[in-house]
Amino acid sequence: MTDAEGVWNTGATNPENPNCIKCEYAPAAFNVAHRFVANFEYDLPFGHWDALSGLPRRLTNGWETLGIFQAQAGLPFTVYSPYGTLQYGEGGSNRPNFLQKATLSPTEGSGPQFFSNAVIGSTNGAGTGYFSIPTVISPVNGNSVMPSPGSLGRDTFTAPGWSNLDFSVIKDTKLTETKTLQLRAEFFNILNQATFAAPNYGGPTVGSPGFGYSFTTATTEREIQFGIRFIF
Repeated sequence: MTDAEGVWNTGATNPENPNCIKCEYAPAAFNVAHRFVANFEYDLPFGHWDALSGLPRRLTNGWETLGIFQAQAGLPFTVYSPYGTLQYGEGGSNRPNFLQKATLSPTEGSGPQFFSNAVIGSTNGAGTGYFSIPTVISPVNGNSVMPSPGSLGRDTFTAPGWSNLDFSVIKDTKLTETKTLQLRAEFFNILNQATFAAPNYGGPTVGSPGFGYSFTTATTEREIQFGIRFIF
């Protein structure tokens, strides 16, 4: 729990109400509630089959598999208002008013849409019964602003969790007692799981065209690489 991810004005999001720092107290944006990591290594028993297969030992010995499996909960994120406030100016990081808990899309976690259709609504989240953004005209420049900071908390939503499996197959071939040739085949995200990150690029701002949608993934696509190592 924290009231800021960094020093304000140097990379951190400014409080919507500078007179109420405690209003920013919430889970940190880097908070991971649950995380599981497992590593495994298995020496393939091909070397026991050389007598039966008639294959040379250099071909059947030295095979092993390696893997890293990760699974974790998503990261918290904040929903923002597109307007500043009459009290504290158009800058800052104002949030909308909270009306009721926003429902999630049935495909949340497996598709780009995070919030349900009812939350996103025909007006991109504004006036749908979940968030409220009342506005007045600023006497300073005539722009629309909210009369006061919104009541929605910071980091009140959590992005989808994700899992990933990296897998490798390795073949060690002894050339001499001190020299080994190693062949490697490495598969990152071997299952090619596509897990979408928190709504971004307008996705967390109520009223934006992309509100409630994510345009990036939490993990990269499947990547395969091959390598040769000479160990001495």
